[in-house]
Amino acid sequence: MLRLKLDQLLYEKRVNANQLSKMTGIRYPTILDMEKNTSKAWSPENLNKIMIALELRDIRELIEYVEDSAE
Repeated sequence: MLRLKLDQLLYEKRVNANQLSKMTGIRYPTILDMEKNTSKAWSPENLNKIMIALELRDIRELIEYVEDSAE
């Protein structure tokens, strides 16, 4: 399954969810859901805003594939 590495990135960049919300214009609860990987879907627009705000150059810095242990 795909998961966001947002929690790790926020820690590394010393940014919290509230700050990222203000930087991107994405609602705070949406950022929290994305950080906890409980979001059902990620909009390309929001991913792009996060990439720009955190100065990421490659989508692999934000998203990773992990095998689902339930299978």
